[in-house]
Amino acid sequence: MKRVLVIDPSIAGIAGDMLVAALIDLGANTEIIYEVAQIIENTIPEVKEINAEIIEVLRCGIRAKKLELKVKETKMHHVPGRQMILWLNNVIKKMNLSAKAQNISNRILNNLLEAEAKIHGSSINDVHLHEIGSIDTIFDIVSTVALLEDLKLLDNIKYSLPVAVGGGYFKAVHGLLPSPAYITLELLKSKNFYIIGGPINQELTTPTGAAILVTLTKSINFIPLMKIERVGYGAGSRDYQEIANVVRVLLGTYNEELHTNLRLENIYVLETNVDDVSGEVLGYVIRELLNEGALDVSVIPVITKKNRPGHIVKVISNMENLSKLVAILIQQLGTLGVRIQGMYRYVVPIREQRKVKINGQIIRFKICKDGKGRIIRIKPEFDDMERASKMLGIPLHDLLIIINKEIEKLREQQNEDNY
Repeated sequence: MKRVLVIDPSIAGIAGDMLVAALIDLGANTEIIYEVAQIIENTIPEVKEINAEIIEVLRCGIRAKKLELKVKETKMHHVPGRQMILWLNNVIKKMNLSAKAQNISNRILNNLLEAEAKIHGSSINDVHLHEIGSIDTIFDIVSTVALLEDLKLLDNIKYSLPVAVGGGYFKAVHGLLPSPAYITLELLKSKNFYIIGGPINQELTTPTGAAILVTLTKSINFIPLMKIERVGYGAGSRDYQEIANVVRVLLGTYNEELHTNLRLENIYVLETNVDDVSGEVLGYVIRELLNEGALDVSVIPVITKKNRPGHIVKVISNMENLSKLVAILIQQLGTLGVRIQGMYRYVVPIREQRKVKINGQIIRFKICKDGKGRIIRIKPEFDDMERASKMLGIPLHDLLIIINKEIEKLREQQNEDNY
């Protein structure tokens, strides 16, 4: 069993200080943030004094840890990207971090600077920073990575649930900006992260929080199959009435064999009941759904209200085709509603196609393998078998015996290739 970390910013978003506090609540050594603060004070001339403290707070009745960071620094109107890079590297050189931890710290800052440079049409060295050009950003990046290393989680799988980005507007140096900020949106877009607007009109996810997420984690829709060991709660600086301003981090274990050999996918199951649709229409709708990207379609006979015979039309979809398939169900079946349930599925990750010639006829085979290249299944295409049976005048049953011999040859060949 291996450990997995899941970050949950789906209600209150995420900021660097929230994640630092959550990791300490998870069990990381609090002394690390004091060390980071001391090194920053001793290393960066612009910093006159910096104090870090972890306190306990309540957010809408939820107990959480909160980072209090007080910095006295020489104010710089424009901090260029090269200055931030220099600050970061001066600090991580003084920290007793592994080469991997130092590399990750630089990647987080580079992702942040690249997004800012793209927004302003500049380079990471020359881009002028305002809100993110502060010591807080350096502190949050180094502390997060150091705490993860202390928890021995740098090499483990890390996921992020969809990110609440907030809504409305906020004031910045460049004037009134929409939430999420341009740089935050650019960061989350760069790694195809799922985001959620709201649930309140405040900026919930900061650029630093977004940069840490996209660098460290993979975006998922739902908590994966895992056993929870511990949960850490990190509070934001503001105390909202509408939501608990808290980010959760979940530490647990997962079956390594399952994750290594199979691929985990987010899917949606669409269902609707119909009792006044002909078989011809159902057949047509099945074809339409599959043509428009449905992963699978099934029709289940049921008894509906007033003891009428009917059907449950069940569709498996990915997120990209979800709205399109819902529209087909409603428009083509006349149903008044479609049930949607999000879930995971494990699938065989490798699917190949081979062709063999049997008595002059081409038969295609689907070969499915797990993550280690082991064959799970070899299946001939039935359409090819049917055509070959007619062309050769061989009963399908006899042709299948010949085909099974070819399947064994494919298995032996694959075993030799793996060896």
